[in-house]
Amino acid sequence: MRVIAGEAKGRRIVSQKRLGARPTTQRVRSSLFAILEATGLEGKNVVDLYAGIGTLGIEALSRGAIWADFVEASPKRCALLRQSLTTLGYSARSKVHCMKVERALQSLGKSYDLIFMDPPYTLGPVHHVLDKVGALAKEGALVAAGHSRRHPLEPRYNGLELIRERKYGDTVCSIYREGGDSW
Repeated sequence: MRVIAGEAKGRRIVSQKRLGARPTTQRVRSSLFAILEATGLEGKNVVDLYAGIGTLGIEALSRGAIWADFVEASPKRCALLRQSLTTLGYSARSKVHCMKVERALQSLGKSYDLIFMDPPYTLGPVHHVLDKVGALAKEGALVAAGHSRRHPLEPRYNGLELIRERKYGDTVCSIYREGGDSW
């Protein structure tokens, strides 16, 4: 797995086989970031929920995000993510929170411009998380949620409104905006 664009373009993101994670594919990341870069990533604070090996948050840092928090429950994936952040030179601009997303939603207490979430498909629909994720969002923030086509999401969640949806095989990327239009 490699960074697609930005200052770390082409550099490896540390990974291992048999981690039980499904990293966001290059095709989906390319398309998602083409949409997001239209509004700019420079100076944005991002959080990568269900981070896995951190492909989305690392890509955002490479493209100009000022800060990224990563939330991942697996200690093995957290260790690999920390290793990637150190190798890529992003340790000072990021923090890995090794905990479940539901706990992080209560403890982060920060406002983000961009929220990524690409949970394992085995979790099924994550409506309960989307209902609460708006609490992390600044006015006008975007939430990019990856999910299986078999687990469709709602058009609205507690202050979030669906503004765009793209399908890539079984993967769907739904982009929500928190009330307002600063992006």
